[in-house]
Amino acid sequence: MPMEINILKPKCWAILFALFLPTPILLAKELFPEKVIEQAKKSVVTIDVSASFAAYEKGNKWSGTGCVVDKGHGYLLTNQHVIGAAVVGNYKVTFFNGIQQEAHLVYYDPWLDYGFLQVAPTAIPQEVTEATFSRRNPVMDQPIFIVGNNAGYSFSLHTGVVADLYEVEGNMPQHSVKLSLNTKGGSSGSPVFNKHGQAIALNYAGNNTFALAIHPEYIRYALSAIRQGKCPIRKQIGIITQSTPIKDLVQYDGLPTSCQQQYIKTFPNGATSVIGVDYVLTGSPADGLLFPGDVIWAINGQQIGPNLVAFDMAMNLATTDHVVLTIFRMGQWHNIKIGLYDLERHKIKKMVHFGGAIFFEMDDYSAKINGIAAKNLTFVKADANHIFNHVAPNRIKNDFRVKVLSFNEKPLASLEALGAVIPSLIAKKYFTIAYTDLSPFYSFGALHLGTRPSRDYVEYRAHIPQPRWFTWDETHHQWISSPISVE
Repeated sequence: MPMEINILKPKCWAILFALFLPTPILLAKELFPEKVIEQAKKSVVTIDVSASFAAYEKGNKWSGTGCVVDKGHGYLLTNQHVIGAAVVGNYKVTFFNGIQQEAHLVYYDPWLDYGFLQVAPTAIPQEVTEATFSRRNPVMDQPIFIVGNNAGYSFSLHTGVVADLYEVEGNMPQHSVKLSLNTKGGSSGSPVFNKHGQAIALNYAGNNTFALAIHPEYIRYALSAIRQGKCPIRKQIGIITQSTPIKDLVQYDGLPTSCQQQYIKTFPNGATSVIGVDYVLTGSPADGLLFPGDVIWAINGQQIGPNLVAFDMAMNLATTDHVVLTIFRMGQWHNIKIGLYDLERHKIKKMVHFGGAIFFEMDDYSAKINGIAAKNLTFVKADANHIFNHVAPNRIKNDFRVKVLSFNEKPLASLEALGAVIPSLIAKKYFTIAYTDLSPFYSFGALHLGTRPSRDYVEYRAHIPQPRWFTWDETHHQWISSPISVE
């Protein structure tokens, strides 16, 4: 999740923007015309998030950066981790001139680190510009600059170059572009501009020397759908990928040198790596068909090389319910047919607030971390006065590394089943919870690993707020709250 940072008072933005930008602009004059920088900075916004609660953590506040990508519709682009996954809260946008407006969530990607907010188009100041994504992908050593909210103190500008075109990074694997420049906390969601002032990537991580940015093909694809009022089609087979050095395939797995030489000719800028399987999600279509170390050479007969985005897009655009992968595995070639699933169906779109905790069904990210199948029931302790004090008391942090099995010996396989049993639990006041503790913990100087079946006692207290459903409304783009009747 995004770093919590100091939030400036609204009236300070315009002053600090003017104070902090001139020096870097002068330093960047030779590479980037001042007019280009001025146009770019007018598209950049600061996003302040105030979360009442979320599927992944307690309520909190944080900030990030974003940019206007469509003034006519009021669409803003930022990172998924700035928006927050399954967050019930508020978004406030500050434009370059200090004007603030409320925003609401339109879409965030189930796996990739980007999402879209929306403000009323009439509320966008006239002088604000759009960040236009270039149709050309980044190239090596390309000069770039970022206007971001670095470290949360002010808008700032940094220049650099494209250092690598084929990184695979992120909480979930995404084709990333490595940049040589300084992007400290607060620049998450900053557009990466070329010398023409066009965006060529979206920054999502970095430090004082380098940054990682999302490949622009993801953004172009999603924005096209959003502008049409559609949800981007996102499909997967259920694998966590990584970059694998091709020389290791030759040395350890017996890849013929002739294949390596042909690969270098076909992908001269990415000839050092291929896309390999790091991990297979439990219960996914790929489970039992693919294994760690497998190399994805082609999808539906199309060689992908080091381009993870090509692999992702081929799945999105597939016209059948499956794909055929050409896999290199321990010296042998295999063509494997694997089914596709809709990533939207694994997003968290329903939550239950019960006993001071937020219950939800695991998405692919939480399933990956826990090593179990998606859609299993879990929860996070959201309120200070929650009733689940005895559940997984030794966890290193309060997260979602618990698989709920039953309440009062009644098996619970879904969120709906939980909603149905809550009234009887409240009526009894004293009940039991059975669960699998999936988190590591320290005890007497030792780190304990592995799953632990557990059972604990729970007392429902009268002062606890009434349990409620929270359901994502796809039409109006908002969370709808409704009480769970306890009578």
